[in-house]
Amino acid sequence: MSFIDEKLNSWAEIKSQFDKESGIFLGNGFSCAVWEKFEYPSLYEKASSSTDIEHSLSPEDMQLFKEMRTNNFERILSMLFNASKVNKIFSQEYMLLDQRHEHIKTALGEAVKCVHVPWEKVNLSNILPTIREELKKYKFVYSTNYDLLIYWAIMSDEGNIDDFKDFFWNSVVSTNSKRFDITNTNIHGNSTRVLYLHGALHLYRDPQLERTYKLKNNGYQNLLEMIDVPLFITEGSSEDKLRAINSSDYLFFAYNKLLNHDGSLVIFGHSLSDTDEHLVKAIRKSNAMNIAISIRSNNSPDTIRQKKANLYKRLCDDQNPRPNLFFFDAQTHPLGSPDIKIQ
Repeated sequence: MSFIDEKLNSWAEIKSQFDKESGIFLGNGFSCAVWEKFEYPSLYEKASSSTDIEHSLSPEDMQLFKEMRTNNFERILSMLFNASKVNKIFSQEYMLLDQRHEHIKTALGEAVKCVHVPWEKVNLSNILPTIREELKKYKFVYSTNYDLLIYWAIMSDEGNIDDFKDFFWNSVVSTNSKRFDITNTNIHGNSTRVLYLHGALHLYRDPQLERTYKLKNNGYQNLLEMIDVPLFITEGSSEDKLRAINSSDYLFFAYNKLLNHDGSLVIFGHSLSDTDEHLVKAIRKSNAMNIAISIRSNNSPDTIRQKKANLYKRLCDDQNPRPNLFFFDAQTHPLGSPDIKIQ
């Protein structure tokens, strides 16, 4: 292992190592650099708070999440949907299940809107075009964020929509959706490929057809109003997250794209904590030879050294000397600049 110090490169000093064939892996730190309220502990905690939202989860709702050992709304709502369907078939009481299903959906929607940056705030600036131009420099964009910032940024220049491809291009009857088809994922040309590793608010899964869709509409500023039951991962442990990923056609596909990533990789705003060990393992197994990792320079020198040592240990060791790791000051990167923060 190289000597560990508290020095952080500036992004300008190392960016030549990361060309158009590189990927960028975005964590919640990217979203928080734009909107501080994204720093919430979890949507489940927000949905449980009667002081933050009007229709919070009831004690019985919270007990259901506890008994199922999950904080995943999509899983709980799918379970209630199926239970109601079974009860109807056997002429059993199902109204209570339908009521809890609708109430939990309402709590989720209110929690999302409570923490999400409003379209009105982000639209009154040059933030989205700035984000778009930066993401366009990479071949792959991997994100574990559920929010709409990336989607809004891509759509900020609808005249050049082919700059980005998100693997949702199969038409469906509804004009407001596009379907993911695992048999139709080939991309030709230099478009930036976008993958939501833990799902996102504008993605949803049909529990009957077991297919994944993307919401889209002409007035995309209203997308927050369209959200029903989004597909995103909210499990606590890495094992549970990977289990949920493997149960979804799209998330399984996205994860395997990271697993087989070939090229340099920039990791921005992601702590790669123990609860994301599945992502660390995927990065280790990828072919990424150069990896740049952002760290905030306002951390203490001891904290910076500890972070660097931990990442060296988890991403490369004596048996696996690659990749070459670079550490840089997050605020020197365009996606960490104070210029994109909404006050």
